[in-house]
Amino acid sequence: MNNPIRILQILHSMNRGGAENALMNYYRHVDRNCIQFDFLLTDQSKCQFEDEILSLGGRVFRVPLLTIANPFPYIKGVKKILEEHPEYKIVHSHTSSKSFFPLFLAKKQGVPVRISHSHSSMAEGGINGMIRKMLRPFLKLVATDWVTCGEQAGEYLYGKKAQKEGKVKLFRNVIEAERFRFSKEKREQMRDFLGIDNDVFVIGHTARFNPVKNHKFDVDILVEIKKIHPNCKLLELGLGVKEGILEYAKQKGVDEDIIFAGVVNNVFDYEQAMDVFILPSFNEGLPLSIVEAQVSGLPCFTTEGTVSKECSVTNLVSYIPLEVGAKVWAKQIWESRNVERIDRFVEIASAGYDAQTSAKKLQDFYMEKILK
Repeated sequence: MNNPIRILQILHSMNRGGAENALMNYYRHVDRNCIQFDFLLTDQSKCQFEDEILSLGGRVFRVPLLTIANPFPYIKGVKKILEEHPEYKIVHSHTSSKSFFPLFLAKKQGVPVRISHSHSSMAEGGINGMIRKMLRPFLKLVATDWVTCGEQAGEYLYGKKAQKEGKVKLFRNVIEAERFRFSKEKREQMRDFLGIDNDVFVIGHTARFNPVKNHKFDVDILVEIKKIHPNCKLLELGLGVKEGILEYAKQKGVDEDIIFAGVVNNVFDYEQAMDVFILPSFNEGLPLSIVEAQVSGLPCFTTEGTVSKECSVTNLVSYIPLEVGAKVWAKQIWESRNVERIDRFVEIASAGYDAQTSAKKLQDFYMEKILK
């Protein structure tokens, strides 16, 4: 096909994040001779995925930020883009109930396919949360198709009735699962690279350094496990300032047992070196990091009541309340040490989380809408 169908994806930014990573994973694996993605963003700075988007044949447009105080610059900007690009037959918005605004404008412009995509099951507080709630019923009037990344996110934006009646289409936030497959050889290479002996028990955590991710609890768990098994290390991957956590670890006497790997492009390789994966966050949704960890057969431990049960694709995920304390977490984590490490790719792909197998599904969805 000489002229691929161009689809306008609408988000705030295209920096690394749950929805953004998933969308790029879809984009990398669709047939770009058949369909192409363009991106309309409100973040004015160059985004982390921008060079890759351009290399894949996509375009990036920018409009002013949508604000409660003055939404008109945003509205004017979106209207201008749609008027200048009548080739868009599909507009796919990922901005929760605020998708009402671009989809309303797309409807006025005569765009036939207007997709609303829910990526979160958590309501905001304050006036912004109130406005988002008020927009929900109006969003359903301007969107031709309702899409969600998970059952809870679908209920949040479209309601339980719509979800039960099958009016909401499910497209998981996908990962490149093939990269996370367990490899004994890669495990040995990575542990050698990191200077980790065979008898060392490694606890892993992948998350940005933000209080909500509860990194201090990682340190508390390390302290408790070292009482059981002294040869234990904590492997931390993620963006942000780690000094507060390092100082806390020094106070606890375990600072030399933590490996801060920082931001890496090959998280999948580092996870091979781990023995367990933890995510004791105070607030989460459907974190793909747990799905990724399951591919390589890692036992996973996360917060009860905070992390969606939709993450539990295999029998490797345990949900524990934070209130029980680090000692209880440590005991359950240590008890998982004899779990056989085997590849779980097939289960993850079957659940719809693999980009390569799910991209065709999304592509067929777009083509079916265009050909109607």
